[in-house]
Amino acid sequence: MLHITLGQAIWASVKPIIKIYLIIGVGFLMAKMGILTVEATRTISDVVLTVLLPCLSFNKIVANIEDKDIKSVGIICLSAVLIFVTGLFFAYMVRLFLPVPKQWYGGILAGGMFPNISDLPIAYLQSMDQGFIFSAEEGNKGVANVIIFLTMFLICVFNLGGFRLIESDFEYNDNENAARVSETTGTLPATDTNSTTNNKNSSPYERKIFNDKYTACNSLTEATNASSITSPRRSIGPLSVAGTRSGSIVTKPAQARTKDTVERIQGEESHIASGLNSLENQSSASTVHSYNTSESYNSSLDTMRARRIPSLPRAYNTVSEEKSLDEYLPGNISMSALEPIRSIDMRALPPQDIHHLIREYSNVDQFGHRRRNSSLISSDMNDAHSIKSISTLQTIKNANLTRILTSDATVSKKDIETSGESLPKWVRKFPLTPLLVFFLKNCLRPCSMAVILALIIAFIPWLKALFVTTANTPHIRQAPDNAPALSFFMDFTSYVGAACVPFGLILLGATLGRLKIGRLYPGFWKAAVVLVILRQCVMPIFGVLWCDRLVKAGWVNWQDDSMLLFVIAISWNLPTMTTLIYFTASYTPPEVTEPIQMECVSFFLML
Repeated sequence: MLHITLGQAIWASVKPIIKIYLIIGVGFLMAKMGILTVEATRTISDVVLTVLLPCLSFNKIVANIEDKDIKSVGIICLSAVLIFVTGLFFAYMVRLFLPVPKQWYGGILAGGMFPNISDLPIAYLQSMDQGFIFSAEEGNKGVANVIIFLTMFLICVFNLGGFRLIESDFEYNDNENAARVSETTGTLPATDTNSTTNNKNSSPYERKIFNDKYTACNSLTEATNASSITSPRRSIGPLSVAGTRSGSIVTKPAQARTKDTVERIQGEESHIASGLNSLENQSSASTVHSYNTSESYNSSLDTMRARRIPSLPRAYNTVSEEKSLDEYLPGNISMSALEPIRSIDMRALPPQDIHHLIREYSNVDQFGHRRRNSSLISSDMNDAHSIKSISTLQTIKNANLTRILTSDATVSKKDIETSGESLPKWVRKFPLTPLLVFFLKNCLRPCSMAVILALIIAFIPWLKALFVTTANTPHIRQAPDNAPALSFFMDFTSYVGAACVPFGLILLGATLGRLKIGRLYPGFWKAAVVLVILRQCVMPIFGVLWCDRLVKAGWVNWQDDSMLLFVIAISWNLPTMTTLIYFTASYTPPEVTEPIQMECVSFFLML
């Protein structure tokens, strides 16, 4: 047994924390510098979720877990349940006796229940496997144990619906309020629809937004068609209309061929102005203004960002070889104004904050309906030929299952209710059918699938021998390089998975860099401080007692299972999951000016 001094033990414990905070600090600075925007952060997060983490999980489990470790896997699962239950109990007691806003009753339970059980402990272990405390082999086994903990976390949060604790805090406007809004504005409330391929199937409200957004573009199509302009189609890319004002758009077509063409274009101009004026009156107060609650962004910049058009309609797909596109644009809009906001230009703007995070992650409107960006629908959608040309890949990309599996904060109660709709009626009549189907759906998440496959391979010796060679694997015929036949797959997962933890910590720093303490509920700081103390100071004591209980029960021993015991002990001391902020943002409507749930989450996570 290793004997070290107290000073060595303290330094060995503190040194990994220094590295972790340095990486988190890099992410913090990149967010403040505008390099890691909210959009970039979400993209990288999805890459980690769908590629990096599954590769890391598969590699570490296959290489370091064997059939004799089945008991250890069971102990980890039991320990995870105890950690979640203990955190839930402490959070409930805090909510019961200390001031907590009613709008965060479920959020505080989720904050106490679910720890950040992925990047932090892995980074900590990988800093202690240099031979001073643990060997590299023990460190890899510890990472595999952490991934089993992570799997239990994913099962509880996603498969078993733990996210419903967070979602239950939100109360949206009911149908009566929606009807009242429609009477005031003359529009219908948005409906919860999935990806639409035909505008005729959309609601009247959606068709109105769709038509308003693309009236200007369609008028340009008419102008170019009327002038008999024929040329090869070319794609221009995403647009950003900046500096325009409703009712002030005046098109100046160059060299109009006939008087009828000019009159027709002038008629379209008035329609453009009225359409844009209607759109701006309806959306500017609720959408653009709500994004502009941060004093760092002025109205013109946010208006420019809010009017970005992700896909260019047919109007800009045909350009004369003799004339530039500028000739067919409104007189006060140049081609440079229609170009997208470059990411490098975004760095000159003030840092993004919590309101921009809400705008990116929010999945609901003020009525609780799933948000759907109608500008993503191309004007070609009404073309029967375009509908037929939709590829199988595009169908997969638009599927609800893809949305659930490729992002970490897109699920809601409605996904549970709609699960199993394609099953026969006699199956759907059972009340547990949606829950079971939803559970199985979430098992298809890349990380979950990687863990399931890795455990199957690890527990079957002859199958494991195809990937790695250990003292307990049977001898089978090797590849020409005397390595297992599928060792290249282990090389791939090792190389890709190595980027998982650094990226995860950088994203953690970027998220913390956007948090801001707003106006807190009276006395809430007491509840937050007490819960942090219970999680970070009291729960570790329970962890040590639980490890001692495992040893005395004879389930493990200090000599052979020191890494397992260490992983269990540090798992009791982890802070709250960072995903809490993303889930809260996903259930927050962008129209909310004072998101009390986000304020509570921000303060709690910063503590």
